[in-house]
Amino acid sequence: MSSIHFVFEGDFLKYRPLFQEMCPPPLTIKKGYMLCSQCSTRGWMYYLLSGIAKVYITTSDGNERIIDFMKNDTLLGMDCINAAHRSVVTISSITDMQVLPFTPEMLKNMLLKNPDLGFDLAVYYGEVLRQVTYTCGNLGIADPMGRLASFLLLFLDTPNYEETQKIGLTQEEIASFINLSRAQVAKMLGILRREGAIVTGNRYVTVVDAGKLREYGAF
Repeated sequence: MSSIHFVFEGDFLKYRPLFQEMCPPPLTIKKGYMLCSQCSTRGWMYYLLSGIAKVYITTSDGNERIIDFMKNDTLLGMDCINAAHRSVVTISSITDMQVLPFTPEMLKNMLLKNPDLGFDLAVYYGEVLRQVTYTCGNLGIADPMGRLASFLLLFLDTPNYEETQKIGLTQEEIASFINLSRAQVAKMLGILRREGAIVTGNRYVTVVDAGKLREYGAF
């Protein structure tokens, strides 16, 4: 399951010059701005040059369900590539960002200029589909502790975790990913701390005993 991840970054770095050449000048997006709103159509997509965006849906009870986070050199708003479709997600900036805006016609011209981009787009959205399917499956139906343990284990072989030894998410963000309440997540993190499986700090979790998590999770 090492290819399942919830933070996308760097997937289109080699195409950055192509986007810079064929897109309008970059836009600065302030923290908290919505680039795309659920059930609306905006007509633009974005190449993320810098910053972090959150992709999520708002459920019928008014809660957020996070789908993933997007960092540098990823694409935002692609579910509206067909202008007749409304977005099924909301995308908002959780830091200041710089983006390159583009339209479906601009993307088509980029694909004609560099056909390799088409294949890498297919691979990219195959990875997105795997992540969303995993979320709807294992993280949607497993028991609460199993969901949490499985979710934490997914981060252990990511480059960012290997470098920092930290899963940089708040309790509220973890809860949103695995469809639980923040109170449930806080209680279970406390159990895992007492068992010596994890340590926690301000906005992060570090896994100390992956074997203990595997006893709970689906790995």
